[in-house]
Amino acid sequence: MKSKIKQEWLLLVHQLPPNPTSLRVRTWRKLQTLGAIPIKNSVYILPFNEKTNEDFLWLKQEIESAGGEASLFQAGSVEGASDEEIIALFREQRNQEYEKSTTDLTGLTGALREHVKNDSLSAAKLSHYETELGKLRQELERILAVDFFHASGRKKTQEAFEKCLKQLQLAKGKDKKNYHKPNDRTEFSLAEYQNRRWVTRRDPHIDRLACAWLIKRFIDKRPRFQFVGEGEDTENGVAYDMAKGEFTHRGEDCSFETLIKCFGLESDPPLVEIAEIVHDIDLKDKKFNRPEASGVDAVVRGLAQIYRDDNERVKECLPVFDGLYELFGARSETAQTENAPARKKQGEKQNEGRK
Repeated sequence: MKSKIKQEWLLLVHQLPPNPTSLRVRTWRKLQTLGAIPIKNSVYILPFNEKTNEDFLWLKQEIESAGGEASLFQAGSVEGASDEEIIALFREQRNQEYEKSTTDLTGLTGALREHVKNDSLSAAKLSHYETELGKLRQELERILAVDFFHASGRKKTQEAFEKCLKQLQLAKGKDKKNYHKPNDRTEFSLAEYQNRRWVTRRDPHIDRLACAWLIKRFIDKRPRFQFVGEGEDTENGVAYDMAKGEFTHRGEDCSFETLIKCFGLESDPPLVEIAEIVHDIDLKDKKFNRPEASGVDAVVRGLAQIYRDDNERVKECLPVFDGLYELFGARSETAQTENAPARKKQGEKQNEGRK
């Protein structure tokens, strides 16, 4: 008989003060963004993993700093509800979000189709539709990120996005490089990301630290980093490794992998190797089984204990990633040198066969 994996849960129990009233709205919106569902009055639940635990911890801190009360519990079961019942609730909520997203996408597709049919699409209107599709894509990315149990409405919404995308491409008369399917790659221009303010969450660890190194070394020549609490203003900044951030987790990728793909840096072998290490440490799914992961994790955690200031921590962790990059670069060059005679010999054999 096939064994069943036991589901672990995170419960956030909170009590908000009557004032400020904006806190209640802000907390509710944050819970919606995180994909949490209510199971009792003022009790919200998420499946347990490192990311959801960190998200709830940030929200707990925000509630307490505003004068409220919040407690976080990890549980193997929830009284009065089975795992199957809770999972069904998650799927139901995601399906409601998928349904709204599908409706919005279908409406936009219809509007575009009508304009194309009547040849009445002005440049201003086209720009407006591009912006709208961009917002809908971001919302779909958010839903996909919190669709922990693969709700049935996922496929229909992705198909609606594809139809809308194709209709927009038809309207623009350009190729498919203008947009991307959620979780696929889009390349961004480095020129547009110079001298920018890069915003992420406070108390950075492996993914955010690696992203800061990548940004500083390969993307922005003069970056400025800012560290904020969840829900704080990120306007006019480039948000990364944050909910609704421009560069954050996508599909199975951590934020470091997302940045590499978005800026077309996959052709650099040392960066790919570092990405595998960061992924294994951050997501703990042993996808790449990098033997260096535990050592790098220990070093970064140790530096995080020493350097509590976020900017100072980033500065002191830069040499860690510099060293990895040099190490993997040297290995790559050595491997190419060692393989050169074999490749030459193979080429000579092929040439002899052609004679």
